[in-house]
Amino acid sequence: MNDQLKTVSMVSALFGIMSGDDKEGKVKHQKRFFETINGISFPDDWDSLPLEEKERRLDEVQKLALEKEKE
Repeated sequence: MNDQLKTVSMVSALFGIMSGDDKEGKVKHQKRFFETINGISFPDDWDSLPLEEKERRLDEVQKLALEKEKE
């Protein structure tokens, strides 16, 4: 799973750069990327979270996966 998480995180990071100011689109697509990984799930209340909280959580997972590569 670690390799898949790292790959998805890289794609997600690149997509985040390309999405520019479209935070809603960015979060929507990044969630779809992470949903492809077995074992990753999102809370039942995900859709009711503020956009900033969704973005923060996705960014933290991405950051964690990409930082592990540096070690």
